[in-house]
Amino acid sequence: MDDNRCQCVLRIPVVWARTGSESGILMLRVFACLGLLLVSGAAAAAAQRLVDLRDLETPKVVEIRIDHLGAKPITNRELRAAMHTQVGERFARRFFRADLSMIENLYRSRGYMDVDIVRRRFALDDEGRLHITLKMDPGRQWTVSAVDLAFTGQDSLLAAILRSRLQMGPDEVFRYGEVIADERQLLVWLNSEGFAHAQVSNDVQLDSRRQQAAVSFQVTTGRRMYFGDVSIDDADLQTRRSLLDRQLTFREGELYDPAKLRRTRNNLSRTGLFRSVTLTTPLGASGDSVQPVVLRLRERKFIQLRSRLFVNNNEPGVSGRVQHANFLGRGNRIGVDANLGQPLQGLTFFLTERDLLASTADLTLSAGVTDEWGDTRVFADPQDAGQFDLLINNYSRAKELQLQLGAEETAAQLSRATYDYPSVERLWKLNAALSRRWERSGGLAYASNLTMNWTQSRNRPIAGRVIDFEDGGAATLDDLDSGGNLAYDDNKITIDDTWVELLANEARALNFELDFQRDTRDNQIAPTHGTFVRTAALYAIELGGSRNRVFDGDVEARNYLRVGERIIWAQAVRGVMTGTLRRESDLPQAYWKKFGGEGSVRGVERDAILAAGGGRGGVVLRSELRF
Repeated sequence: MDDNRCQCVLRIPVVWARTGSESGILMLRVFACLGLLLVSGAAAAAAQRLVDLRDLETPKVVEIRIDHLGAKPITNRELRAAMHTQVGERFARRFFRADLSMIENLYRSRGYMDVDIVRRRFALDDEGRLHITLKMDPGRQWTVSAVDLAFTGQDSLLAAILRSRLQMGPDEVFRYGEVIADERQLLVWLNSEGFAHAQVSNDVQLDSRRQQAAVSFQVTTGRRMYFGDVSIDDADLQTRRSLLDRQLTFREGELYDPAKLRRTRNNLSRTGLFRSVTLTTPLGASGDSVQPVVLRLRERKFIQLRSRLFVNNNEPGVSGRVQHANFLGRGNRIGVDANLGQPLQGLTFFLTERDLLASTADLTLSAGVTDEWGDTRVFADPQDAGQFDLLINNYSRAKELQLQLGAEETAAQLSRATYDYPSVERLWKLNAALSRRWERSGGLAYASNLTMNWTQSRNRPIAGRVIDFEDGGAATLDDLDSGGNLAYDDNKITIDDTWVELLANEARALNFELDFQRDTRDNQIAPTHGTFVRTAALYAIELGGSRNRVFDGDVEARNYLRVGERIIWAQAVRGVMTGTLRRESDLPQAYWKKFGGEGSVRGVERDAILAAGGGRGGVVLRSELRF
């Protein structure tokens, strides 16, 4: 019976009765139940109409039943998984015929060479749905009668080694897949030992009377070969020969090994300089043990131009990049990134040196200046004589507070006040980044970056705009009457040259950052599954009068899960913590954090969650469905 089919069992209790009348009643009940079962079975059989395979159109399949004569060596779940025809889908004759061949080949791969599908039954119910029944006769499992190796050569030791590497042996279950695996293993081993032109083939003799198979392998080794000269098919390459030689994993005179050729091809492909990489090993002169290698390369277009036009709430803008990906033919990248318009504007020049000092790490140097527009929220500084005088003379409640409580208490109350204003930060930056990437099987990739940069920043309010002034909600100020109509009484301060000078903030710093990434996404731009994890730590030394020290930690994780044919569920979490190593020191403005990143909360603008005096830490969670 099918191990995945529900069964209905009717249990009829049998009671011993002493009286004849009671026994008769019991027998009547039993016969009535049996009659009911026979009638219902006949009705069900009558409801299904047998049809021929040639008469089937495209009905919906509701049942695939597979019965076996004798033992069941392969489960029905595995058989149905190998079929293209599935329950709930439309029937197609061309797919079903291929399914029958697939099922027979699956049995033969397990040693059942005499497998036969003895019955195929197709029935349509009263709703026009298709019920399929297959009856399998797997037969007996074949065995291996003998395994032989025919070796062409005089090295008896090599022949003994080849025989010892065979996995198949006499009296074992015959599986043709194991024959192919042994053939390939012999060829791979011979190639790794320098036999570049070795040939291995198999011959299987089937004995249907005894249900056995005799397997023999024919091996021709040829001469043991050594790597010869590497020639390049295209003489007009812009890439220098020195770069190509650094990617080779073999040298002239070494024993031939195809694995080294594969690694060389992968190294050349990972440079990103070539559209195609092909290594061929042509036959040399007769009797020669030197194996020449021919390298055929097709280079990419190295000069790249990229631009993007965008429109936001502020103004239209344009960004672009000009890059040469193979500068001087050494694989170096040189280029410039440019942005015009808000919120980011500036120029950055960069240069990348590949495989620094014959290592697998790349060094990128960059220098640039940018202007970035945004919002800044800071506490008032009543210790600044200029700010204190402006507030006393232009804010009625502060003026009244000074008259009643004095200058010292007024300064304490005003320290709770905040300024919220639009600002622009000009940043000069020199950057050096050492990066390395590892790729593993299964789409797994690791990346690590060590960065050192020098920055000089100047954050200033935008002249002509307005500062939103909040006095902090102190009870002492709320109890006072404004007593007048001064310039700041509406909590709005027009930014003039004086306020630009008072709120301008300049800083110079030396930053060291270590970044580590783990990526299993199938696509970095539009992933459908996989995870991305990034951790980063930054240590900054602020130069100048304060000589502060800042530590910054950043952890980010993203996960992508396919929940439908075209629906992707993406989840992301990011946590940031920043602080100074001196408790009495304020956090420099260049390291303040803004949260509410793009797409994090519907209705919240990008980086719109601000904290007075700068954010020190926070968590951003994001979950979305992508179509």
